[in-house]
Amino acid sequence: MKQFRITAGLILSLAVLLSITTKTPSESKWVTDFESAKTSATTDDKIIMMSFQGSDWCAACKRLDKTLFRSTEFTEFADSKLVMLKVDFPMQKANKLSKEQTAHNEALADKYNPEGKFPMVIFFNGKGEKLGTLQHPKDDVAAYIASIKELIK
Repeated sequence: MKQFRITAGLILSLAVLLSITTKTPSESKWVTDFESAKTSATTDDKIIMMSFQGSDWCAACKRLDKTLFRSTEFTEFADSKLVMLKVDFPMQKANKLSKEQTAHNEALADKYNPEGKFPMVIFFNGKGEKLGTLQHPKDDVAAYIASIKELIK
């Protein structure tokens, strides 16, 4: 019985230690209003990254979020260079947006994503002038960041 307690205690201690030292995915800081994104971009000298997403139904959007937007390398880059604007179109009732947010997102989609492509990532300067578009990364995070840097020169 003593051996079991020691072993269980050792396992518990190792689990706690691993949870402290293991990196967890980073969380990107998203805004949901284009006008406030433009203000922030102008004030902080950043570029707006508008991401059209179907957060609860689009498999490619979920993969983009998991493999790129939540990576430590990307969030460190984004924190210093980007204002991240999420234009989300969830389908599940539990994830439903307010009527105002839905109308705002639909207006942005009508103007910037009329074909309804998901995911769609568009970059703007602080004045709201379009700089370019990137699709889901086919390479690694570093290559996608390099593509963004090239686009926003």
